[in-house]
Amino acid sequence: MGEDEESTIRTLTAYRQLMSSLIEKHRGRVVDSPGDNLLAEFGSVVDAVRCAVEIQEELRVRNAELPENRRMLFRIGINLGEVVEEGDRIYGDGINIAARVEGLAEGGGICISGTVYNNIRNKLSMSYESLGEHTVKNINEPVRIYRIRIEPEAATPIVKERKARLKIWQWAALAIVAIFILGSVAMWYFSLRQVPVVGEVVEVPEATQPPVVSDVVEAPKTIAVLPFVNVSPDPEQEYFVDGLSEEMLNSLTQISDLRVIARTSSFAFKGTDKKVQEIANELGADHILEGSVRKAGNALRITAQLVRAIDSIHLWSKTYDRELKDIFEVQEDIATSVANELKAKLVTDRSLRPLGSTDNAEAYELCLSARGVSLRAEWEREYELFVRALKLLDEATALDPKYALPWTYKVIIHWIRSLYMPSNLVVSDKDAALSAALKAIELEPNLAVGYYSLGVARMIRGDIIEAGLAYRKAMELKPEPIYPTGFGSGFGLIAHYLNAGYFEKALKLEEDLIQNEPLHQGNRGGYMHILSLLGDTQRAEEEYEYGNMLFGDDWIRGNREITWIRLGAKDIVSRDDIVASDPISYVAKEYLESPEKGLMELRRLYTDNENLSCLDLTFMAMWAAYFGNPEFALEVKEKAASINGTPLNHIWHPLMLDVRQLPRFKEFVREIGLVEYWNKFGWPDICRQLDKGDFECD
Repeated sequence: MGEDEESTIRTLTAYRQLMSSLIEKHRGRVVDSPGDNLLAEFGSVVDAVRCAVEIQEELRVRNAELPENRRMLFRIGINLGEVVEEGDRIYGDGINIAARVEGLAEGGGICISGTVYNNIRNKLSMSYESLGEHTVKNINEPVRIYRIRIEPEAATPIVKERKARLKIWQWAALAIVAIFILGSVAMWYFSLRQVPVVGEVVEVPEATQPPVVSDVVEAPKTIAVLPFVNVSPDPEQEYFVDGLSEEMLNSLTQISDLRVIARTSSFAFKGTDKKVQEIANELGADHILEGSVRKAGNALRITAQLVRAIDSIHLWSKTYDRELKDIFEVQEDIATSVANELKAKLVTDRSLRPLGSTDNAEAYELCLSARGVSLRAEWEREYELFVRALKLLDEATALDPKYALPWTYKVIIHWIRSLYMPSNLVVSDKDAALSAALKAIELEPNLAVGYYSLGVARMIRGDIIEAGLAYRKAMELKPEPIYPTGFGSGFGLIAHYLNAGYFEKALKLEEDLIQNEPLHQGNRGGYMHILSLLGDTQRAEEEYEYGNMLFGDDWIRGNREITWIRLGAKDIVSRDDIVASDPISYVAKEYLESPEKGLMELRRLYTDNENLSCLDLTFMAMWAAYFGNPEFALEVKEKAASINGTPLNHIWHPLMLDVRQLPRFKEFVREIGLVEYWNKFGWPDICRQLDKGDFECD
């Protein structure tokens, strides 16, 4: 202002007008603009973040045209919270937090609060950097802050091209329409500070100004495969149709530059009357593949159609009248057609038939039906359905003894059963899982999912080194460990990393799973669990609230996980806060105010029930630790680990801190092979080597 007041005011006015127009474009409204500040309100946090990125891009371009001493840099802060309305004005902590978040941003940068991050991290293809928790003025609780990382690039030669692509980005950025509770709105706050004139220190040099991330503009196309509708005369064909839908989804993963929403999230809309645009918004998909299947004997009629979510236009549609033996050709034709319509390329020109598959149409049909039954078992938590699925898989392998894939599916079924079954019945499942994994590898030595299933089978048995070697081999064969359908392969590797104490590795994989399956409750519950192991209680609480927003009363797994988190953080928990989704917790919560009586009751249950499942014993150990008896907690945990090694990772939970300080704990860790594992593959952050072969764990 001191050097050239007129030019400064003119530039400031022009930049304000630009901001206002972009805010309106992204369905926001300017609430107030006092002094050098601007306050805006949005009904969607995704819109707010998109708008912020576009503003910084436009300002970067305009600044490039000005002399260095005339450039203006702006900080943007975004918060999601409740506000109080009074006429056209708004008030509340939501705005105060936004102002503090803005103050932590760099010139030309964007900072967001933890509530914003939780709502967009799986919806917008951006890179985020955690700045940790910050105590801010006039706010009681610390606020977690994230910086949106925007990589630098040469600005001016491609500006026009990128402006055009920004219009496409609005639908390509994988946005999910945000759902808000009790009138919550996205708030953000700009503080406009000019760069000082020549002779003073420039706060942020122009060369470090961050433009828009290129991969945000060029985000991969996203597609969801809705469960195909069974229009067969026989309702039993429903399982076959569900399995076929899953196979369609797998075929699409062979298309490069195409992100495929995983089946659990897609199948959440089975039988729904929601419109395509609504489903696409909730899944973060810009395309939907849907269709129907009619099967009578070996005759098939498959109708498929590709729908563009933005306007519900059918880009492609086709009906196939074929026999069952031609099913692979149909899948390949659908994948090729989708690739052509989306101007993408198949990863390979060869057949899309997966390694370890079969030429026997009847065996393939049985395998598809088994997968459909397994899906239903997961949805309905009817584990007896797994028995039916195993029978179908047995029939498939009897028809084609060289068919490898069914053996990998058997492993996962035996794994799930072994978690919930009484301990005296688990041995047969453990043996069957290992035999099935070895059989799959024998039939197809280069089958990556075969080695993933072997890792699972070894983990069940507590063979942690052998499990690690199996997973490493799987990743050599197929570096990407997360399958859209999974059959437990992704979660199995996560559980293995957690058991070994590699929390950061597990967190990255869990985030990948959530990216693929945004509406999978188990994944989000697992994410909370990992955050609790990392000691990040605040983010776990935020994820819990987000799960409540997504799933409502059905957020059972999250409720149980949040109980352990709050107990571990020594928060005061009432009986009403504890959702007793397992029999042990149902009993234990009655003794919250009487730890000694609670321990007596747990000991009685432990003595009177010799065949408790490994999960029952795991939860008993957690409660014993909470009630103040770490010795008993470790005794119970040792027994749980001998039954099934999967939930071993609970020994790293904050609730088990006193357990980890027992001398016996070190012996236990050595006995189960963890010290040998760490010596071979690297020590985790939670434990470290000491002199003379000793170690300690936090």
